[in-house]
Amino acid sequence: MEAIWTLGSSPPEQHSSLAGHTQSDVVVIGAGITGLTTALVLAEAGKRVTVLDAHAVGEGCTGGSTGNLYSTLASGLAPVRSKWGDEVVRDVVDSRSQAIDFIEATVTRLAIDCDFHRRPLYRLVSQYDEASLKSLDKERQAMQAGGLTVQAAESDALPLPIREGLKLEGQAQFNPLAYARGLARELVRLGVAIHEHSPVRDVDYQAGIVKTEAGEVEAAHIVHATHTPKGINLLQSVMIPSREYGVSARLKPGSAYPQGIFWVLDGFHSLRSYRHGDEDYLMVIGEKHKVGEGEVDDVYPRRLRDYLNDNFDVQDFTHVWSAQQYSPADELPYIGRWHGRDNVYLATGFAADGLVWGALGGTILGDLILGRDNRWHERFDARRFTPVKSAKQWAKENVSVASHFIPGYLSVDKLGSLDEVAPGQGKVATLEGEKVAIYRDADGTVSVLSAVCPHMKCLVHWNGIESTWDCSCHGSRFDTRGEVIEGPSYHPLAQRHTSD
Repeated sequence: MEAIWTLGSSPPEQHSSLAGHTQSDVVVIGAGITGLTTALVLAEAGKRVTVLDAHAVGEGCTGGSTGNLYSTLASGLAPVRSKWGDEVVRDVVDSRSQAIDFIEATVTRLAIDCDFHRRPLYRLVSQYDEASLKSLDKERQAMQAGGLTVQAAESDALPLPIREGLKLEGQAQFNPLAYARGLARELVRLGVAIHEHSPVRDVDYQAGIVKTEAGEVEAAHIVHATHTPKGINLLQSVMIPSREYGVSARLKPGSAYPQGIFWVLDGFHSLRSYRHGDEDYLMVIGEKHKVGEGEVDDVYPRRLRDYLNDNFDVQDFTHVWSAQQYSPADELPYIGRWHGRDNVYLATGFAADGLVWGALGGTILGDLILGRDNRWHERFDARRFTPVKSAKQWAKENVSVASHFIPGYLSVDKLGSLDEVAPGQGKVATLEGEKVAIYRDADGTVSVLSAVCPHMKCLVHWNGIESTWDCSCHGSRFDTRGEVIEGPSYHPLAQRHTSD
C-alpha cells in the first residue's frame, strides 16, 4: 500500500541510522509534521536538536493523511461545543487557523514545493436523512459560534445529489509528504541531526537518555512526537485508536475533478482532487474502524472503489493506503508536558485532524522548551484533568480493552501443524502451549512470533488488508517479521522458532 503523495514529492534525502552515543539539547522522537515542526522552532532558536524516526521522514501518519488543512474538525465542532461551550469552540477555530497560516508562511519562507493552495471546505448531506440534517444544522450553529462565516453549499458541488450542505472558504490543501521532506531539508541546513530507521527501544528519563538498537542520545529535553506516546501513559486509556483508508483514481477524459475539501456525512466519505504534472487524481477516504477489529480482507478499499465507481466516471485506480488516528476522550488534543516529568513532552489525540494539530503542537512544544509564552498551551495542556468530559469515552475504551484481553486469550484455537496456515495468511493460534502469530508468505516461508503485544500484553490480531499484526488494546502494529510499525510499543513481537 502506498499513498498518492509519493507522486508529487522530490526524491527523499537519506538520513543515516543512529549509532553510538551523542548529546543534544533536545531529542525528538518522530519525524512527522509534529516532530519536524518542533525541531524547526527549536533549531531556529539556536538549540541543538536530534530527530529519530523508526522509518523515514514523513512516511508515517503524516504521509498517509489527506493533505487537507482546515480550521474546523472532521467530526465537527458541535461535539466540542456540547462539552466545552462557545469559548473553547472559538479557541479551536482560532488556533487551527493560526496553524494553517504558520504552514502557509513556512511554505513561502522556505520555498517548499508542496502544492499548497487555499480551497473551500464543504460539509454535505447527500440523502434525505432527518438525523443527518439535524446534525448538519447543529454544526452550522457551532461553526458560527466559532466565528466562521458559513455559506450554503452549491447544489452542483459534487456530481451526486446534495440535499443540504455548508461551505467554508479559505481552507487549504497541500502534499504533506513533500512538506515534511521540505522541513527536513531545512533542518539539516540548520544543523539538526536526523536519523531514520532508528526505532526507539527504551528511554531512561532520569538520565535523559533515549536508546535505539545501535545508539543513544543524551538530552535535557525529550519529545514524543509519535502520534501516541511510546511506552505506557495514562492518556492511552482515554484514546481510541482507529484506521481509515484512502483510494485514488483517474477519471475518464473530459471528467471534471471537484476542487475543495468535501465531506459527505451520510455514510462518511472525504473527497478531494490532486494534480501532479499533467495528471489529475480524485481520492476518497473513509471506512474507519478500530485498530485490530473489523474485516481482515480487502473489503474496506473495495468499498471505497465501489463508491467512486458509483458516483464518478472512473478510468482506473492508482493508489490505496491507510493511516492511523487516536481520538481523544474530551474532544481536544493533548499537547504539553508528560505527567510528572517536566522535561518530557508529548502531542497526541489528534483524531482525523492531525496535520493542523501537528503544526500547532510543534509550535506549542517548541515554545514550552524555550520558555516562551504560547497562548494555546493551557487550552490543550496534556496534564489537564477532565473526568466528566472524558468519562464516556474512558469507559468505552477500557471496556473495549477488557473485552479483548481475557476473552482474547481464551478464544484462541489450538493449531496442530504449521501446514494449517495457507500462503498469504496470518493466524493467531495456540501452538505447543503458547499463543503465537503465524504467517506464511507467498513462497511458503513461515514466520512464527509471540502473539503477545509487548506494550501491555494484549493479543495481536491479523490484518489481512495490510499484512500486519495489530493490537486492538492501544494501537500498536507490527509487520510480519514482528518489527514495530507504529503505536506505543517500544519492542517488536518476540521471535519464536517452532517446527511442525
